[in-house]
Amino acid sequence: MKLKLALLALATSTSSLAANIEVNDSGYQSSSFCLTKQLYNGVPKYCGATGTYSYKHIPVAVEKSNNHFEVYSANEGGNLVTYIIKNYNTRVKVHTEESWDDPHTNAVVDIDRNGYVYVQLSSRGLSHKFRSGHLYKSSTPYGTDFVKLKGAPSHGSLNQSYPQLHLDNTSKRLAIFSRYEYAGQKSVRTLWVDNNGSEIKLAEGGHYAVSDTNDDGALYVAYNYHPGYNLDRRSNIHVIKSYTWNPSVWYNIKGEKLTLPLAENDPRTLVYNSEAKGTYIYMKDIVVEESGTGGGVHVLFTESTSYDPTQGTRFTKDLDIQRYDNIKLSTITEVNHNYSAATYITDRFAWTISGVLVNGNNAKPYFGGDINYYSRSNGAWKYDSTVSGDYAYIRKVRGANYKAVASKGSVDIPNDNTQVRIEIK
Repeated sequence: MKLKLALLALATSTSSLAANIEVNDSGYQSSSFCLTKQLYNGVPKYCGATGTYSYKHIPVAVEKSNNHFEVYSANEGGNLVTYIIKNYNTRVKVHTEESWDDPHTNAVVDIDRNGYVYVQLSSRGLSHKFRSGHLYKSSTPYGTDFVKLKGAPSHGSLNQSYPQLHLDNTSKRLAIFSRYEYAGQKSVRTLWVDNNGSEIKLAEGGHYAVSDTNDDGALYVAYNYHPGYNLDRRSNIHVIKSYTWNPSVWYNIKGEKLTLPLAENDPRTLVYNSEAKGTYIYMKDIVVEESGTGGGVHVLFTESTSYDPTQGTRFTKDLDIQRYDNIKLSTITEVNHNYSAATYITDRFAWTISGVLVNGNNAKPYFGGDINYYSRSNGAWKYDSTVSGDYAYIRKVRGANYKAVASKGSVDIPNDNTQVRIEIK
């Protein structure tokens, strides 16, 4: 099934035509299928349109050398089956996790500098809830036959949750991930980097992180923390940076070398203090600029007056960090709930941020909403155009020109949740 919506809207300040948002429904089940036995305030978790959790699996779609790959997982008979799709129409099964249907273990995909495709499934949970992650690599460049590198029971356990792969400008495998641990009797989330098989703890807190690299070798990570280890509270924005040739050494944005692991709310890495304002932070995306285009970093997040996703008010914002003493905060739009998705839209090199895609604010608690495009010109944001519907989990396609993928659907029709492709033209 294909749905193609091209919307032409008038720009607010001129009579010129705004951007086209083209949406194509893949027909494949969304990775964020409904878990009708797991309710969040009466709403099934993860559904294509509810936008709860499992959002920090990055990237789920990537392009390189005229090849497009995307991953998704489907609930098939109580098993979690992970597929990869090459060039939109070649679908290959990569992994089956038997007797398991939790989207927390969904996959990510990336391509290394030699064209080999990696697929990594997230791990899940602690002790009796634990499920190992899994790592696969294509046997040929841009191929769809995969060899398993890690993952229980045959290849050892892989304990990496919310993985974010970075392979395009290095011969080494890099992954930013979270790990479930205990601090006394409390479950906590810690932040790590996998440097070609060597795991290094970055911070004692930092459950929800976003990360990005540029061609100059900079690797930035932005994350929040849980005050008092309360997982319902998410505050502050911290930023650390390293270099892909030596990600065992990390710095704050002032360039000061950091000793690892960092305290969970280390003041040296703090760039935005929401805790002082009594507000809560929900990380969405990050873009590291090339040195020739500014060399700064942009962090996209939602700031809410309540940790309850449907109470209070919340706005998606852009934090433009050019230097430690040159940080600009811009408000983009009000959104519907804390889990409303948002992603930067860039050219294939990430040299130019053309705008953001944001969903939500359709007055339905927990649900996604319309796809709204806000364009950026000379550092200012303005509303551009909309595609109506129930969408969530919007994430840009790495290495592509102005593309993203998302989920759509309704909790009323669980089997109708599907994955869609988005392009700004």
